[in-house]
Amino acid sequence: MIGSSLFSGVGSRVDDSPEPSDAAGGVAPKAAPRASLLTILVCVAIVWGLAVARTVVDDTVVPWDSKNQVYAFFRFLAGALQAGGTPFWNPYHYGGFPSVADPQSLVFAPVFLAFAMLDPAPSLRAFDVLVSAHLLAGGMALAAIGWRARWPAAPCVLAAVVFMLGGAAAGRMQHTGMILSYAQAPIALLLIGIAFDRRSHGAAIAAGVAAALLVLGRNQAALLLSAVVAAAAIAMLFGTRPSGVSVPAQLRSRLGVLAVMVVVAVAVAAVPMLLTLQFAALSNRPVLTLDDALAGSLHPANLATLFSADVLGSHGRYFGPGGPQSADLFNTDDSFNYLFVGATPVLLIAWLGIAGGGVLRRGCRLWTGVAIAALLYMLGRYTPAFALAFAHVPGVDLFRRPVDASFVLTAALAPLSAALLAAYVRDGHLPVRWSLMGLAVALVGGIVIAAVVFAARSGNGAHALVALAPAVAIMAVGAAVLMLGARTKRRGIAAAVVTVIAAAELLGWNAAFRLDAEPRDTYAVLDSPAGPDAEVLAVIDRAVAQAHAAGERPRLEIVGLGGAWQNLAMVRGLEATNGYNPLRIGAYDRLVAPGEENWRFGFRGFPASFDGFDSALARELGLTLLVLGAPIETMPGLPRVPEAELLLAGPRAWVYRLPGARPRVELRAGGGALATGPGGEGRRGGGEGAAREVAREVAREVAKDGEAVGNARITAWRPDRIAIETTADRPSELVLHDLWYPGWVAEADGKVVPIRPVDALFRGVSLPAGKHRVVFRFAPLAPGNLLQALKDLVGPATRAGAAG
Repeated sequence: MIGSSLFSGVGSRVDDSPEPSDAAGGVAPKAAPRASLLTILVCVAIVWGLAVARTVVDDTVVPWDSKNQVYAFFRFLAGALQAGGTPFWNPYHYGGFPSVADPQSLVFAPVFLAFAMLDPAPSLRAFDVLVSAHLLAGGMALAAIGWRARWPAAPCVLAAVVFMLGGAAAGRMQHTGMILSYAQAPIALLLIGIAFDRRSHGAAIAAGVAAALLVLGRNQAALLLSAVVAAAAIAMLFGTRPSGVSVPAQLRSRLGVLAVMVVVAVAVAAVPMLLTLQFAALSNRPVLTLDDALAGSLHPANLATLFSADVLGSHGRYFGPGGPQSADLFNTDDSFNYLFVGATPVLLIAWLGIAGGGVLRRGCRLWTGVAIAALLYMLGRYTPAFALAFAHVPGVDLFRRPVDASFVLTAALAPLSAALLAAYVRDGHLPVRWSLMGLAVALVGGIVIAAVVFAARSGNGAHALVALAPAVAIMAVGAAVLMLGARTKRRGIAAAVVTVIAAAELLGWNAAFRLDAEPRDTYAVLDSPAGPDAEVLAVIDRAVAQAHAAGERPRLEIVGLGGAWQNLAMVRGLEATNGYNPLRIGAYDRLVAPGEENWRFGFRGFPASFDGFDSALARELGLTLLVLGAPIETMPGLPRVPEAELLLAGPRAWVYRLPGARPRVELRAGGGALATGPGGEGRRGGGEGAAREVAREVAREVAKDGEAVGNARITAWRPDRIAIETTADRPSELVLHDLWYPGWVAEADGKVVPIRPVDALFRGVSLPAGKHRVVFRFAPLAPGNLLQALKDLVGPATRAGAAG
């Protein structure tokens, strides 16, 4: 089988021929029949269930970005679908945000999309289970790959357990998008193998969809894992051939299957990728330098966490690289640097793989190469490999952390260690080449020394030595079990024992620990607010309801209330001027400067164009409510304290109501507005001077409050569609104080009309005198917008009015 041969264990066979002589000189017994795939998958599910059960018993949830960012997007997704709209435009985030283009929005994640259609308010626990279920699916796919390669049951389970619970799958659980990409890779590999083996167009379609979903992670893990899947697919394509079949003949027999995969993958991924590239061109995303990226390198000392979970304090007070001890690695932290896959897999790789030469045999070579490449990449500044990739490999310079290759490393170590264990069961001996044994000892010993020396610099050398003891003990026990199994010809039992030890180790260290679990109450405001949080939200809800009753659409800004409040507006359906997201619309970010995060005051900027909460631009945005973690007069950098009504004076939050907000829609006399687009603030270039000019012209428009030329009111509103009725006795311009962005379409009395960017950020439509009904709708998938996005990619951007 072409697909399965890639994953065959060292010395394994795809038939049931007798095993070679064992180390004692006798003939080893015929290999036992394969365990049923169902039995293997049940074992995998049991281990996964134990890990999930621990979070339930401890009442913990995955912390940080998982809840502060992605869960909030999930709630918006569910709410938008339940309201009968699309989740493509998010008005509750940074004044308006193209969720359709953001990989973190889950818009193109099928499982989340399906669940959102069923549940209008998914819980924190449901979200975590859905994310973890993707790891279960990936682990089962990897186990199935091993089963198809005729691995015994224990190695199949080992591969799945290491994949689901090891390394980045534990330390990086907060990074939902990367976890989903990581989980997708084995599924794609399994389906590609089946498609090639069976020449099945149906399997090829499924493989193409799986590959597209991997690509649509649109993160560095997805990029690197896509390269791995492509390399594996090529290896499968040119893999073992039946006797008498030439390479050209084999290729011809599989070209149809390959073509179906490629066509389906491109068809599924093309439009979302195009929309993301369109957003990237208009976003605040900076151009990264090599120095920026190298700050996200893995320090060599962190390699010790592969087999010793707490050697650098990852399970308590972290003192490893990425903190004060290594300021040049400021773009990493304890979660990025956590690699623990267990002492048992490392023993298998060091002993059977390196000392025994198994890493270079059939079934292991690819994963050995992938693991080495991932290590060189993630070490960043400590090898020349990453700098070369950054300069010459397309896509690498878009991402800021080489350490993200830890996902690739874990994905390689799982099948590599399992293939070596499968070889042990099948071949019946424990090969050791003493020269290679020296290499293995030197590699492991060097990593241990690097970690202990680093720890000693901060006075934690004793902690590191103590933390290494369990790893040494487990390796000793594992080695003894393997030797006893080989001597007594009970290698299958020995492999099962070793797998149980590995699973227990990963469950003990990596399930519901400091880096992937925090008390659910920490994030309760997102799910079931109570106590002081509920009191604050009641005040906000009353103020918003009063404004809506008066025909207004107020925006609010939340600052300084901690992580869980950063994107709470999305969960509550509150239109906010800020949030938590590294990606924002570029013009908005420059002119309003809300910052990437809002959990503390220090992230809020006040440029000339937004020089206070009472500035002209703040009023045009309709900023009405401020929800602060401390009195407004204590906010750092605030140019002046605005006039405001105090609705709640602590202690959990201070809520203020600002006067003077502009209506969401208004009619203006023709002319006077800035003919600008979100690619830049007018035709003046960027910078503080341009921001000041924008501020002056916006202020002039606000000062014209008495010059309204008619009436405009919103008659229907949902995130992706706003209906407005206007009346004017002369030609006018309808201004909607929502952000201009490609893909918005305007229709006046049923006819499409152009949208003109107004006051640098907003949308304007010219109307003749009389009564009109204007509808703005977000149609990012419309052919006109897609064509414009494609043109902007291949030629000079023509940003005005790309829609329809």
